[in-house]
Amino acid sequence: MEIFSIIETEIQNYLQGSVPISKGYSFSQAKLVNRIVLYKNCIYQTGKIDSQGKYKYWFDIISPRIDSEVKNIDFDTKDIILYSDKRNDATAVFLTSARMKEWMRETGQAVKLNESVEDSTGWGNVVWKKIKDGYEKVDLKNFYVINQTAETLEETPAIERHILTQSDLRAKNDVWENVEEVIKNCGDKSFTTTEDTSSEAKQTPYYTIYERNGEVSEKTLKEAKGKEGGSEDKYVLAKIITAGVKKEKGEKYVLFAEEIKEMPYKEYHRGRYSGRWFRTGLYEVLFDIQTRANEIGNQISRGLEWASKTIFRSKDRLIVQNILTDMMSGDIIKADELSQVEVRMQGIDQLIADWNRLMDMANRLCNSFEVVTGESLPSGTPFRLGALMNVNANKLFDFIREKLSLAVQSIFQDWILPDLIKDLKAKDILRLTGNSDYLKRYYEMVVNSWYLRNLIALGPHSSEQAEMMKDLKLKEIQARPEALVKLSKKMFEGFKPRCQVIISAESVNLIAELETLYSFIQLEQDPVRRQALIEKAMLMKGIDISMLPKTEATPMPEPATKGIPPKKSDNLLQGALAPTT
Repeated sequence: MEIFSIIETEIQNYLQGSVPISKGYSFSQAKLVNRIVLYKNCIYQTGKIDSQGKYKYWFDIISPRIDSEVKNIDFDTKDIILYSDKRNDATAVFLTSARMKEWMRETGQAVKLNESVEDSTGWGNVVWKKIKDGYEKVDLKNFYVINQTAETLEETPAIERHILTQSDLRAKNDVWENVEEVIKNCGDKSFTTTEDTSSEAKQTPYYTIYERNGEVSEKTLKEAKGKEGGSEDKYVLAKIITAGVKKEKGEKYVLFAEEIKEMPYKEYHRGRYSGRWFRTGLYEVLFDIQTRANEIGNQISRGLEWASKTIFRSKDRLIVQNILTDMMSGDIIKADELSQVEVRMQGIDQLIADWNRLMDMANRLCNSFEVVTGESLPSGTPFRLGALMNVNANKLFDFIREKLSLAVQSIFQDWILPDLIKDLKAKDILRLTGNSDYLKRYYEMVVNSWYLRNLIALGPHSSEQAEMMKDLKLKEIQARPEALVKLSKKMFEGFKPRCQVIISAESVNLIAELETLYSFIQLEQDPVRRQALIEKAMLMKGIDISMLPKTEATPMPEPATKGIPPKKSDNLLQGALAPTT
């Protein structure tokens, strides 16, 4: 079958070959990923023992700078909020936000986001993949980008290597084909972390599965599905999952083959595009500096090993050869001349100066100055200058936050929210609003939503009549929960929420907005508008004003109506509950 040879050839070219980026420069993503893994684990490519049998120390200068950037990005699940451009969607936004927070707690999104931030800083690249119940982070060690010069994954096929157990395969029995045949014929008790690493013997069998997403000819897709026909010149986007590939002997199977509308990936890149898909992260940025730092550190350690020895000299040949072993405490030495030889490492000053120069260069490349890492500034630094340095140093982190937040917004907007809204049922609504305070707020939002939808049908009426109609509707909902369920289902008709990450300064500068509101609050004399400005500022800071106590409004005195016949609009109260559309 042609798809097997396509996958085998693409993997072989990715692992063994390299692509020309420009004249004189060829790039191999497989070799780069392998080197990043070694530096991440503080391992030399040639091992930790040199040619003379000496241990080589590793002086890690990368991890502290990665931790500093992760700390300054400060990304968490609380930064993800929902909103809608329509005012009538307030209740739907409230329910969806509650369900999304519950989903993030259940699925451990805080851990996933932290891992993504760490990988985005060190590796410089993060890829997320859409799965049935959400998304997952792709392992870049087993992710093969076929066109390594592509700018995005939309421009290249991509192959994922998965290692599954029999339980994993059987869980896919209702979606994949040939599962039992793969379990019977493709098992291997030698486990390998990546394609080009040595195997490790295991007691249970493992199965290597390759998933390819990208364009193939229509004929190849038809053949993978077990059908005939299709054009060799027409290419379509498809997902094809295989087993048994890269095996010299044994059967090969197609587990899944279907045409797809778009690539199932979202991606984030820390660095800029420089002719290759894999952007630079802090590991790659500091490759040379880390290598030289290791050389300097080991040179100093070997030199100090000699400089720390105590050596004596004497012209007398009859004197002891080793003072430590040939003499005891209290012995008297009789010699014409005995003096200690001064042993000092030559060039240590130059090595220390070179080390300091490298650390300064690393700080500039990684934006990890003292003001960023939280260390004390040099003595005599003015306070105002330190604050100004902190603001300027954090401008790079603001930019990184924006790029990362846009990628996360896209994940929640396109993958998470549609499924949450589709699966939100009446029982979930009652469960999410089970808290008494939130239930009261939810009832009020349902009534307000009902009132706005039926405003035209209710006809002209006063504000007092509107409040009375809302009270009556509220009592009906509390008395008949099925009415609540009926109204709740209508909230999501035409509802399209938007996702926003607050740490992003792409749409609004929160500090500047709050300062502007504070200025107007000081100038505003009208108490109603002043209160509205204060509440707006509180909402921007995430304070739920609906849960705060309020002063009860003083009821207006009723006008004298004795002897005056009721108006036609007063009869609306009798049928206020009739419209329910």
